[in-house]
Amino acid sequence: MKKLGLFLLSLLFVSCGGGDKKTEVAEQAHKKVVVAQATKPKTLDPPLANQVDSMKVARQIFNTLLVVDDEGNLVPEIAEKWEFETPTSILFTIRKGIKFHNGAELTVDDVAFSLERMRGKAGTRILVESISGVEVVDDTHVRVTMSEPFSPLLYNLTLSLCGIINKEDTLKRGESEIAVKPNGTGPFKLTYWNSGDIVKLEPFEDSFMGKPEIDELEFKIIPEGNNRLIALETGEVDIAYNINPSDIKFIEENNDLVLVNKPSMRAEYLAFNLNKEPLNQKEFRQAVNMVLDRKGILAAIYDNAGEPATSMLSPEMIGGKPTGDITLRVDKAKELLKKVKNVPSKLSIMTDSVPTNIQTAQIIQSNLKELGIELVIEPVEWGTYLERSAMGEHELLLGGWFPGTNDSDIVLYPLYHSNAKGSAGNRSFYSNPEYDKLVEMGRQETDVEKRAELYREAQAILEEDLPIIPILRKNEVIGMRKNISGFIFRPNGHHVLTKLKKD
Repeated sequence: MKKLGLFLLSLLFVSCGGGDKKTEVAEQAHKKVVVAQATKPKTLDPPLANQVDSMKVARQIFNTLLVVDDEGNLVPEIAEKWEFETPTSILFTIRKGIKFHNGAELTVDDVAFSLERMRGKAGTRILVESISGVEVVDDTHVRVTMSEPFSPLLYNLTLSLCGIINKEDTLKRGESEIAVKPNGTGPFKLTYWNSGDIVKLEPFEDSFMGKPEIDELEFKIIPEGNNRLIALETGEVDIAYNINPSDIKFIEENNDLVLVNKPSMRAEYLAFNLNKEPLNQKEFRQAVNMVLDRKGILAAIYDNAGEPATSMLSPEMIGGKPTGDITLRVDKAKELLKKVKNVPSKLSIMTDSVPTNIQTAQIIQSNLKELGIELVIEPVEWGTYLERSAMGEHELLLGGWFPGTNDSDIVLYPLYHSNAKGSAGNRSFYSNPEYDKLVEMGRQETDVEKRAELYREAQAILEEDLPIIPILRKNEVIGMRKNISGFIFRPNGHHVLTKLKKD
């Protein structure tokens, strides 16, 4: 960093000769905020934008029927209000006067079209699978009917995946076109994206949410964490997502920077493929759990920016619980292994190629040596990871889950329910009828406290069966220039940028 500072100082002396002051004043007047993130969006078509960094951009362009506020409560957005007519029927009142970026006014037909389209898209199908019909009642009301009561639906509709799109524009331009040139109602509209490393947005003058105060919002793709930090330090970017935990102290000690270090909803986990021996034996999974060094992983890789986890639910979610016992019990694990048939001398663990995940796998590799098991680490590209793990071509699997809402169903159903095996999320291929029943009851129960109790019972089963071993919940670490204000943090990663100011 010292070398970098000297280099910049020399540039400053060179450039002091005769700058154009008018240009300089104009640049200062143009309030541009640059946000650095690790990966580029795969698409900006809402139901297909199920990658976290795609969602972060899509959230600025699209609105949903409702959103979750700072306290986790449902509040109106495109829907002015909603009411349950029956346990299986919701009537949405749609706000008037909302405009799309192309100038067209949002109508109930756009809402109905968007909801029906969500039912047919892979990224949203599981979120809205309870919907059996969508009816336009009049020019301000849309009725959604469900095949059975489904309490999580409203929370699911807050996800950016469920952004409302323009029917006429989509049918006219086609899906491939709207994926790269989206037409939303959000506070920012796209001005430039060549499917590369820069995404440029500008405030939407007619946003029903009010026009943002900055003049331009740019997302810059910088894959390496160290490079994002350098860009933040030099002022190339104003906000940097996913700062390496090892760089927390540097930001704290830099007077030009501000640190955001808060718990996220993302949980990291180790999954077993229960279709394979001896991973289908509960005692084997319990033994691995007893030697898994969560604290060691958290300290060595994340610089303690997070907390150990014994449940995939964060404590703030419905039925969530604090971290349980994570005591290492190597001797007891070895005793337990004596009950296991065909204990292997070698296993493989599949992970994506993210450095922190490979490092986590290396610590697990060391942990399993305590049980006399050699662990082979198999890092693969993200697309390959998704495809092969969905088909069950793994033994152990290192993964992470970002729920996106406070409703626990979005964790407990796709990760563990027998109907969600494979690409829907259950990559351990776990099946337990008792567990399935509790989760299904939780979906139909409307009383929050009763739902919480059902989910606590479901978690007790998971703590015994351990198809997945939760490892930790890491903090989201974000760096900002000190002249940036109005950033609203969201633990689901969908940070609100509409209130940004740059002094």
